[in-house]
Amino acid sequence: MKKTTRAGMNGKGFYAALSLSIAMVGAACWYAYSQAGKLMPPTVPQSSIAHETAPPQATTAPPATQTQPPVTITRPVYTTAPQTQEAEEAAAILRHTTPAETEPPAPEPAETEAPVEQPILPVDGKVILPFSQGELVKSPTTGIWSTHNGVDLAVPLGTEVVAAEDGTVTFAGREALWGIVVTMLHENGTVTRYCGLNEGLNVQAGAVIPRGTVLGAVGDTNEAESAGETHLHFEVMQNDRYIDPDSYFAGALQ
Repeated sequence: MKKTTRAGMNGKGFYAALSLSIAMVGAACWYAYSQAGKLMPPTVPQSSIAHETAPPQATTAPPATQTQPPVTITRPVYTTAPQTQEAEEAAAILRHTTPAETEPPAPEPAETEAPVEQPILPVDGKVILPFSQGELVKSPTTGIWSTHNGVDLAVPLGTEVVAAEDGTVTFAGREALWGIVVTMLHENGTVTRYCGLNEGLNVQAGAVIPRGTVLGAVGDTNEAESAGETHLHFEVMQNDRYIDPDSYFAGALQ
């Protein structure tokens, strides 16, 4: 009987000791886990830490109790000072010189060419044989039918002969039949010839002379027309053609 009781107690004691050991191991594990949680902080994602640890933006706000002083806007008051005499004169000058009020300058008169001076008669004489206009006429001296390319102006022997226009003397000397001759070239291209002059001319070839200059005097050197009265044989050419001296003098011939 004693053996049986001891065996039963021994079995119960074993299980009790086993349960106590398990409880102690569990308590040790719980204690170790709790201590480890305190020593090691929980792991948090990096992005969350950066967001949580970003420094807050500083904002400056005036104290709630501080009040701004009222702003007073003062507008300048403009007054018109009485104008002095100098100011009035300056204003008057500005009014007259303002581009909007300035009258446009009067147009300058168009330049007009100086009137062309008409040729003057080389001698004041009577027409004894006119320009033949290309028709054949019989010469009183030679009896030959030919054109009369100029005009014969009857004047006394020794009458002064003047230049009909400004020009250049291109020839001054003797020609066969026509005697002493002066030829002139004028600016407009006209050529004039003075035939039957006396010796001792007042001009020479190359001279530039104004109209009215005395070329010489009427003589008796014109052999081609020696049968008629003493006269000056005068010719005019334009564009290498003989023209009527009467039209050249604008009808001034008698």
